Amino acid sequence: MMTHRLLLVLALAIMPACTAAQRTNSPRLTKSIEALAGELKAEDSAEVWRTHFIDVGQGLAVLHEFPCGAYLIDAGGEHDDKFDSNAALVAYLDAFFARRPDLHNTLDALLLTHPHVDHTRGVEAVLDRYQVRNLIDNGQDFGSGADGQKFLQAWPRSHADVHYRAIALADIVDPKGLSDAVIDPLRCPSADPDFRVLWGRVATDPGWPGMRFGKTPFQNSNNHSVVVRVAYGKASGLFTGDLEEPAIKDLLARSAPSGALDIDIYQVGHHGSINGTLPALCQAMTPEVAVFAVGPSYWQIPWSAWKYGHPRREIVAMLEAVIVRKRKPIDIMVGIKGEHFEPHHLEAALYGTGWDGTVVVESRVDGRQRIVTAGR
Repeated sequence: MMTHRLLLVLALAIMPACTAAQRTNSPRLTKSIEALAGELKAEDSAEVWRTHFIDVGQGLAVLHEFPCGAYLIDAGGEHDDKFDSNAALVAYLDAFFARRPDLHNTLDALLLTHPHVDHTRGVEAVLDRYQVRNLIDNGQDFGSGADGQKFLQAWPRSHADVHYRAIALADIVDPKGLSDAVIDPLRCPSADPDFRVLWGRVATDPGWPGMRFGKTPFQNSNNHSVVVRVAYGKASGLFTGDLEEPAIKDLLARSAPSGALDIDIYQVGHHGSINGTLPALCQAMTPEVAVFAVGPSYWQIPWSAWKYGHPRREIVAMLEAVIVRKRKPIDIMVGIKGEHFEPHHLEAALYGTGWDGTVVVESRVDGRQRIVTAGR
């Protein structure tokens, strides 16, 4: 019964996006909304943290829902002749706030991990449509998504009640992370969420080796991604944006000894790219659930999961080796390299927006979890 209720929550949230499916090619539900009508109970939201990995195609938008508020990490996605991520994101948030009228169309915070367009595309749409009380980013003003990040940085100048914080690595002294009233504005009375940032903009080049696409790792905004740890009771999650190998190694050295990286839910770094997750990180996290924010592999167009080969088979195998929890078996396609895929039978608790649609991980204060997917 609880699973049906959660499916209805997701069904209601996806419904407007499905109405616009012909225009946006948004995924359709595999479950009938009518069949689930009347199942939702208000007490389902009590002492529950729902992590909504919203299907925005090739990009990232993660909505954190708590009894006392909501928090959005990234507002990006894919925009091409296959998908309009802004339409899908707004439709999802509209339906979410319709289900949660107590939140009054308000996000307690919007945090951008870094200024790439697949993470910032929808910033203007979100800020124009909803009230957002706190804004966080890494302080950079360049990159493919710089327009969205600069729009966010300028917003408080004309909205005096909105607070802004740029996260620099130098400000993060405690290996367990940095927190304040902007980073963590939520105050739930029965079980209070805990948001902490573990990584941010690096001021000077640490001398990371290697070059990709004509840039050093220091020149790559991915390595300045704001990394967020979220805890709620006994449940916890890690959201790394697009942090890559050299910065991940430094993050491990800083935070792994403190236990801050030991979590239950993992937003798979850099959409499952070959350089976004390391074996040592997997061992430090020991996650129960991992979610890939990717587009479908069958959209053979530029700037897509197909073009990048996401998720890479090595990363899928790396996570399968540490995640003991099981999911309903599913056959997916995993990348060998860009534009080249092979079939893979998946039984570990790895989920992906490219094959599962929107994924909602429900965590209770005692650590119990349920996973609900919209289906494609």
